[in-house]
Amino acid sequence: MAALRFRHATCASALGLVLTALSPAGAQQAADPLAGVPPTETPQPGQTGSRPDQAATDQGADVGAAEDIVITGVRASLSSAQSIKRNAKQIVDSVVAEDIGKLPDNNVVEALQRVPGIQVSPRARGESATVLIRGLPDVVTVVNGRNIFSTTGRSLSLADVPADLVAGVDVYKSRAADQIEGGIAGLINVRTRRPFDFKGAEVAVAARQVYSEQPDTIDPYASLLLSNRWSTGIGDLGALVSVSFHQTRYRDETIYGGGFFGYNLDNTRAPYTPGFPLDPRGTSASEPRVFRTDVIGAIDRIGKRERPAVNGSLQWRPDPRLTITADGLFYGFRDRGNSNQNFTSLEGRLAAPLTFKGDTKLVDRISTLGSRVAVFGAVNDNVADRYQGALSAEWLANGWRVYTEGSYTRSVATDRVASVDVDFIARQTNGFFNFEGSGTPRFELPFDDIADPSRYFLSRLNTQRTEGKGEELTFRSDIAYTEPLGVFTELAAGARINRRNAGSQAFNQILNCSATGALRCYTARAIDVPGLMTTTPGDFYEGVRPFVRQWASPSTQGVLDNVGLLRQRFGAAPGDPGFQQTLGFDIVEKSYAGYVQASFEVGRLDGQMGVRVVKNDITSNASRAVRGVVTPITISSDGVDVLPSITARYKLRDNLFLRASASSTITRPSFAQLNPALTLTPPVPGQQPFGRGTSGNAELKPVRSTNFDLAAEWYIDRSSSITATVFRRSVTGFIQSVTSNVQIDYLGADNGTYQVVSPQNSGSGKLTGIEGGFTYFPRFLDGFGVSANGTYIDGVNRAFSPLPGRTGFLEIPFENVSKFSATATLIYEKNGLSTRASYVWRDAYNAGLHFTGVNPNGITNGAINNLDVSIAYDLNPKFTVVFDATNILRDLYQTSFTDPALYPRDTVLYSRMFAVGIRARL
Repeated sequence: MAALRFRHATCASALGLVLTALSPAGAQQAADPLAGVPPTETPQPGQTGSRPDQAATDQGADVGAAEDIVITGVRASLSSAQSIKRNAKQIVDSVVAEDIGKLPDNNVVEALQRVPGIQVSPRARGESATVLIRGLPDVVTVVNGRNIFSTTGRSLSLADVPADLVAGVDVYKSRAADQIEGGIAGLINVRTRRPFDFKGAEVAVAARQVYSEQPDTIDPYASLLLSNRWSTGIGDLGALVSVSFHQTRYRDETIYGGGFFGYNLDNTRAPYTPGFPLDPRGTSASEPRVFRTDVIGAIDRIGKRERPAVNGSLQWRPDPRLTITADGLFYGFRDRGNSNQNFTSLEGRLAAPLTFKGDTKLVDRISTLGSRVAVFGAVNDNVADRYQGALSAEWLANGWRVYTEGSYTRSVATDRVASVDVDFIARQTNGFFNFEGSGTPRFELPFDDIADPSRYFLSRLNTQRTEGKGEELTFRSDIAYTEPLGVFTELAAGARINRRNAGSQAFNQILNCSATGALRCYTARAIDVPGLMTTTPGDFYEGVRPFVRQWASPSTQGVLDNVGLLRQRFGAAPGDPGFQQTLGFDIVEKSYAGYVQASFEVGRLDGQMGVRVVKNDITSNASRAVRGVVTPITISSDGVDVLPSITARYKLRDNLFLRASASSTITRPSFAQLNPALTLTPPVPGQQPFGRGTSGNAELKPVRSTNFDLAAEWYIDRSSSITATVFRRSVTGFIQSVTSNVQIDYLGADNGTYQVVSPQNSGSGKLTGIEGGFTYFPRFLDGFGVSANGTYIDGVNRAFSPLPGRTGFLEIPFENVSKFSATATLIYEKNGLSTRASYVWRDAYNAGLHFTGVNPNGITNGAINNLDVSIAYDLNPKFTVVFDATNILRDLYQTSFTDPALYPRDTVLYSRMFAVGIRARL
């Protein structure tokens, strides 16, 4: 196995990290695979002034002992990440691959959860998918410094990046003028490998078998890297190709309760005002109603996801001054699954007196006669492909560095959804809300078998199809003078031009049973549709919570095979209805950016300052429909953004720094939010006094943030450090759905005031926090190490009130932001054995607002904690066996309407996963 060797003599001369292959005599030595791109190679685009790969090799000679220190595996990964952080001009944290094909986690998102200031989403469908940097989700994702995205979105989900192909991931929490604009939260750069990263030929193979406990399946993960370089008569040539394939079969189990509503004592729904909570302890004289959730149900979500990926690179260095690089990548995504959902609304006559929670009016137990029991089989079939190609050249001579690049990115996706609803009337339904126990509700049917397919009737069919596309053509050029010039150590300038196109087309067809239509309710048996019905696995929440273990449900293949027949049963044509013009749009965005930037050094003070100016032109094409008449519409907008930034570092000692940073950043609206289509429904006399409508907003402005950071960093030795950062974010122009009164004067008799829901720039917010990290490998505990970090975030967002009768702003916590979060990792590495046990915890957090029902308006997600373990053992210098276990604690994930003791909501169970595999470098 490769080892990372630090030698003081080479550190003093800035040669830094060298990877030595511990292989038989005469075997080829490999260059450092941890640094992504060496400083003498092609720079990462967007990092002309301060590159993370450059930082990895710019070590000082002041730390550590004179003897050789050999580190491998997790410690090498942490040491290289520390080197990047220490030497970067900006405030940056990194995760570096332990070896080829071995990022420290199953995917990029989960690797980032151990970075200070990072919070990630729970492991839905077998993986974490969303990253927040210091409480904000608006992140720019780039691969090798180049923008990459998903169809009509602004960024790429990091879960779609195969971890096996990653050399490292850099999280920029402060911004520089030479980086792509966008992302008020920060920028995440994923670095892949190139052939000039290696001294010569390199072959690396990784294969794993992953066992997922809840679906009881074993899936393959595999990757292959082939690379070589040659010295020829026309210069150095290099070629690299890496491929990977991941398959995951997942199963998420959820038990849920709906919102809380008021009911009369005869179990009929009582009137209420949305968004105005009622006291559950109100007296009978002042509040005669009782309160309970409107439904109890469960979701057994089962599916399979596949991710094929290819990354390739060609490099040519005709002489030491010029390097030409061609890069290409393909990321694929395939996901087919079925959300098997059941629920009962517990309406109907009471079969027994109600029981309550203590002295409240919250119903704890109910028994009804003639309640509806429904099951939904919602099948999703999603396919997405992303392609990127780039050609770049770097010229280095006489203190000048010139970098030029052109790239093309294309993303296409097709999402199909088909949902079949079936139901029956139960003779008796008993509901238990379980306030005094776990807070997880349940229901039982004493006289009906919910797993009997013959009990169900067809009630609803919903089919949807969305096809999205996105393309971007980009050209950029950067020039820098790298010789000292007074207090300036580097002067740089550059420009970037890009043209982005994003479009979507869709249909959404809903067919219901009715009393008089083609399909009458409770007349068409579901089992009469061939192959439609099946039963779910019989172990739902087994050994965890009491609930029905199995129920009948439309199957994945049964739904997909019978869509045409089902449409006919509901009285519609069997084929797809065709795309609806009002659901489609096409948007063209042209951006012109330029920057100037200077790096400076005065004694112990150094840093970087610059400004980036961006002009943005957008043309939006869509359609509006009024009373069935569709009218094309085109709207154009433009704007100029000036984004200054400055970062400074003061060296109190050679290994003790203070950093300060200030910058201005923006996040542009998504292309779906810019869709200007307006759909209007005129008022109905005597029923609906106002007309209603929905619309996008082509006039949306970017969200803006002013950012300040102050950091202290103490580097104890090459692998140990203590760091802390205080930060503040002031954000304006949050995008929110707002209902506005709009005067319509082109509809003749239907002219008047319309209540139109559209996205608007509204409100502002502030986030303040502190994050700290600690990594230590004590010499007196040979082989042991610990890495830990913690983050505190406090913030409030001022948003428009969406409630009728309320005007002005509501002050609410930021969504999906835990006030406290922490991670701790215990490491042991010695004699070829590398182990890591990592614990991640985040506090309860606000997950959004809920203005339906009499419960409090907030949704609170409970605290989350995960324990992961990774073990690797070198069989010999070429082969390593690995074992990984994730989500070992298998803790339940619970949500509530603000107060879990009074208003529980969901209980979710995610799967444990275990993997065994082997890595080889040949």
